[in-house]
Amino acid sequence: MCNLYSGQDKRLYAREKRSVRLSGFVTSICLERLFWRVLDEAAASEGLSTPRFIGKLYEEMQAREDAISSFASLLRVTCAIYINRNPDKPLVSYLEREAPAAPAVASAPTRAPIGVLAPTAP
Repeated sequence: MCNLYSGQDKRLYAREKRSVRLSGFVTSICLERLFWRVLDEAAASEGLSTPRFIGKLYEEMQAREDAISSFASLLRVTCAIYINRNPDKPLVSYLEREAPAAPAVASAPTRAPIGVLAPTAP
């Protein structure tokens, strides 16, 4: 049984950190590469960029007045829901393409649109 879990592709759990601007505030989100790729695909399936998808999810949670104690956890569960809706797709297939290039988050105090997402140094 252990080989089933310990023998997984290391690319699936490599960590990536991205900065995102939500409601005018910049925050970093660190997720495993698999989750970023699933978010990329989920966003595309909704006709949105990944930054906009994350921004809309955040806005919808705020509109519902649901407290978000861990946004990264919410994103992982979102990915689990998406993966569950696509059971015939192997997890490693989410790594077959690279993530789309993301614009850098402005460091100036100007407000960027909600959901601007950029990779940050580890």
